[in-house]
Amino acid sequence: MMTECFITLATYNRWANTRLLEDLIAADDEALLATETVNFGSIMGILNHLLLGDQLWLARFTGQGSAIPSLSDIPFPKLDAFAQARAQEDQRILDFVATLTPAGLRQELRYTNTKNIPFVRPLALCLSHFFNHQTHHRGQVHALMGRYGLSPRDIDLIFCPLGE
Repeated sequence: MMTECFITLATYNRWANTRLLEDLIAADDEALLATETVNFGSIMGILNHLLLGDQLWLARFTGQGSAIPSLSDIPFPKLDAFAQARAQEDQRILDFVATLTPAGLRQELRYTNTKNIPFVRPLALCLSHFFNHQTHHRGQVHALMGRYGLSPRDIDLIFCPLGE
């Protein structure tokens, strides 16, 4: 059951990201990079943080991936390049969750956080955090879009077409 839940969340993640980015196409670069009093400073700052965070966690989960120098970097300041990187990462997430097993979810994940503090946590808990983190930051972007006259569509999980 837990493996199916994480597959659903990965499917939802891709759908919500795609939908949000489609709605952001109407924004100009100035709005996307405008300084806001939110974590990571702007819409593109939040989006890049989320991508970098996903890359970091996937590296922890899989043992594959590059080091992330800072979770506040903006390697993709332009929406089109960001959207391409986001789509690739979303596919990596789907590919990873497809390999999960009930026994694997019961295993502990050992990792060192960005402040060099070692942690040992159940993999299922780390995956729950991973998907919750995505939802949190997408919500921030969704809320900020209204400041720039954009009307983003709903991205609630319940609206995600799951195999329909």
